[in-house]
Amino acid sequence: VTDSTASHTEILTLPVVKEFHPARRLISFDFLHPDKLYPSLMAVGLLYNLGIWADKFMFWFFPPTSQPIIGHLRASLIYDLPVFLSYLSIIPGMAVFLVRIETDFVEYYDKFYDAVRGGGSLEYIEAMRDEMVYAIQQGLGEIAKIQTLAVLVTFVAGPWLLDTLGISRLYLPLLHVQVVGAGLQVGLMAVLNVFFYLDQRRTVLLLCAMFVLLNVALTGLTLAFGAALYGYGFALATLLTLATGLLLLSRRLHRLEYQTFMLQ
Repeated sequence: VTDSTASHTEILTLPVVKEFHPARRLISFDFLHPDKLYPSLMAVGLLYNLGIWADKFMFWFFPPTSQPIIGHLRASLIYDLPVFLSYLSIIPGMAVFLVRIETDFVEYYDKFYDAVRGGGSLEYIEAMRDEMVYAIQQGLGEIAKIQTLAVLVTFVAGPWLLDTLGISRLYLPLLHVQVVGAGLQVGLMAVLNVFFYLDQRRTVLLLCAMFVLLNVALTGLTLAFGAALYGYGFALATLLTLATGLLLLSRRLHRLEYQTFMLQ
């Protein structure tokens, strides 16, 4: 196994070394130059990940749902297992996201902005805008279909899955809620990705801040009201943020040509 790994590493390394010449400096700090800094992107990265993990942290450090593991490391046995299983269900949705958003949408996105920069006709620009909107609608629609199917499969096969893994069926209601929340997160990620392509960093920052605040507030309420509502905080926070993102995206795309030319 070691020989095989070393051989494949060498085979893959040689083309990389041939293609990319060695740098003159070991470490470059050009990314710290003021002209290349984007504080909004750093804030988005922090807030988006905090929004995803806020409910997990709260369950880890809320005494009734938390257990110590090693030192200051804690876990929530009642919450962590359903969360882990729910994220396995988004694999098909992520595949659709990559195919539809990162390929189909980008194709018409490039054509639209190439036409704007190259002086294309208004008719052609509007046609490419319509194709962009259609690609987004198709992508989000297919993500919704795939994740709905994943939710239905989980609802049907959930008891068998838990029995196979030796997990108590008491986790089943929380698993159902978490699968829905994870599916909504794929949709939210797709919407944020489109906003990034449109260079709407402020909108993304707003949505991520909203995601964090809603997740913290709603998860806090579910912890206060008891185990029957566990998981609903994250799912509702994701749903509300996604709905807001879709509304803002619809408005942005409706005025895309006007805003594109006026901001030149």
